Amino acid sequence: MSHLKNNLVFSSLTILLVTGGSLGLAQSAHNKVSSQKLEAKNVNQVSNYSGDIDLLAVSQPTTPTTNNGQINSAFINRFNNAVILDSKTGQFSINQKTLPINATKLELTELDKLISQSNVSLKQTILEVPKANVVQDGNSVVIGDSPKTAEQIAKGTSVQAVSLFHEGSNYVHSYWWGKRVGVSRTTVRKVSTNITKGGQALGATLFFIPAPQVKAVGAAIGAASTILGYGMSYFPGGLVFNTTPNYLGSQVWDVQFQ
Repeated sequence: MSHLKNNLVFSSLTILLVTGGSLGLAQSAHNKVSSQKLEAKNVNQVSNYSGDIDLLAVSQPTTPTTNNGQINSAFINRFNNAVILDSKTGQFSINQKTLPINATKLELTELDKLISQSNVSLKQTILEVPKANVVQDGNSVVIGDSPKTAEQIAKGTSVQAVSLFHEGSNYVHSYWWGKRVGVSRTTVRKVSTNITKGGQALGATLFFIPAPQVKAVGAAIGAASTILGYGMSYFPGGLVFNTTPNYLGSQVWDVQFQ
């Protein structure tokens, strides 16, 4: 009887061990399947994203402008690939597929505003400037005081004499965020003479600038020359500077000699 009881106990333990082992295997298999499902789900989530942005290297949100009203270079770099220039319409627009996926409402509002201002300014410029003086350069437009100047600036092939200061060229390089404006030494000095004479005289000097923007550009040139430490009347060389789409407040930055 004792022998039979021991056999029953042994059999029960065997069943428990086998059952426990089976449950362990089943649980392991379940975990493996769940892991595979989760992995597949994650792969599908990534593959469904149609943008061209590296999800592991998305830039971080930033303030569109600096404290003094200049366009933040980090903001420009962050959205540069998300704006295109339509060669048919001559207008900037947003490419939704290449917008940063973490773009903030503030950033998008400022982006829309800058593009709108740039489009108005660019359209106005193209209407008033000879077509031969306008050259599209990728997602930007160069307006020169002559076809040769526009072509050289667009291609980056302008030749300057080897000296400390150069005469420089007159041009406006229009981007979605604003403009890069080049003014020759001769023009800077003429602006000094004509800026107080009124719109007509200044307009004749800055003939490559649309009439409604001439006064603002004249003020911007004055601000830029001051930053470089020279008076306009004896300015030693051509200069170049960044400004907002509509030259708002004569705001200039990244001022340099040409």
